[in-house]
Amino acid sequence: MPKKVVTLKNIAEELGLSITAVSKALRGEGGIGKDTVLRVQETAKRMNYLPNSVAKSLRTNTTKTLGLIVSDSSFSFFTPVIEGVEKSAAEYGYNIILCNAYSNVDKEREAVRILANKRVDGLIFAASMLNGEEHRGFLDSFGIPYVFVIRKSETDESDYVINDNTNGSFQMVDYLIKTGSKKIYFINIYEKITSYSDRMVGYRKALEENGIPLDEHLLYGAKPTVEDGYAAMNRILASSQQIDAVFCGCDVIAIGAMEAIIEAGLRIPEDIRVAGYDDIEYAAYLRVPLTTVRQPKYKIGKMGTEILLDRIQGKFEGRQNIILRPDLVLRHST
Repeated sequence: MPKKVVTLKNIAEELGLSITAVSKALRGEGGIGKDTVLRVQETAKRMNYLPNSVAKSLRTNTTKTLGLIVSDSSFSFFTPVIEGVEKSAAEYGYNIILCNAYSNVDKEREAVRILANKRVDGLIFAASMLNGEEHRGFLDSFGIPYVFVIRKSETDESDYVINDNTNGSFQMVDYLIKTGSKKIYFINIYEKITSYSDRMVGYRKALEENGIPLDEHLLYGAKPTVEDGYAAMNRILASSQQIDAVFCGCDVIAIGAMEAIIEAGLRIPEDIRVAGYDDIEYAAYLRVPLTTVRQPKYKIGKMGTEILLDRIQGKFEGRQNIILRPDLVLRHST
C-alpha cells in the first residue's frame, strides 16, 4: 500500500508544534525563531513533505508554470531552444509544460486551450503557426502574457526574439558569390511565413550588391522536410542548367538536396556547392559536413523566457522585439 501524503499536521505532531507555526516556518513568515524554522524545514524534507501547489496558486493567483508550444519537437532544431527556455525558467523558480503542435494549426490552438486551463502564467511559442493577425484575437482572449521565439508575429504587435533572417541569408549568399559562385539556386521554405520572406530579401540583396541580376528560374520552394528537399533538387538537376551552388532555406531541405546530388553521381562541393540555414545538431556529421547559418537557438529560448517573465511581473510596457545576429558556419559542403 502507498504511504499517505505527509501533511502540515504530521510535521506539527512530529515536532510538538502547532500547525500554524509549521505553516509560517515553511512560508518564511515572521514570528518564528530561526532554530524552529530550521527544524521544520529539515523535518519536512526528511518526511518528503510536498506543499499543496494547487492551494498556493489559488492564494497567489500564480502557478509558477510556463507553457512552451513547439511547432514540431521531433526536429532536433528545437532542442537548444527548449534547453534555453528550461534553464531560464528554472533560474526564476518556474516549471515548463511542453506541448508539441505537430505542425498543425488546430493542434496548436488546442494546446493553448489546454495550457490556459492549467492556469499557466505565460506562454512561449516556438516557430508558431499562430503568428498571423487572424490569430491575435484568439491568443489575447485568454488574458495570458505570451512571447514568440524563432518566428515573429506578422504584425510586430507582440513580444518576440528571433534571429536576423535577412542578414543570415545575405551573409551566406554573399559568401558564395565572393568565393566563386554566380549561379546560385535558392530552395526556400515553401510556407508563407516571415522567415521565408526575410530570407528571400537577404538572397536578393546579396545578388544586387554583387551586381548579379535576379533570375526567377533559380527560385524553388520546398516544405521543411528531407523528402521535399530531395524532390526540389531533382527538379533542379533535371533542368539541365548550370548549377554553381544551392542555398537551402533550412538544413533539413539541404540534407535532402545533398542526397539527390550524390545519387546523381555528382560531388559536393567540387561539382555543386550546398549551403543551409539553422545549423541543426547533426549538420556537422553528414557525409559532407554542411556549411550553414547558425541561429543562436539557446540564446533565443533563454531571452524569450526572460522577456515573458518580465512581462508577467509587470516590469515594462510596450513591445520587446529582439533580433539577434546569426553566424556563418563554414564546412566542407562549400
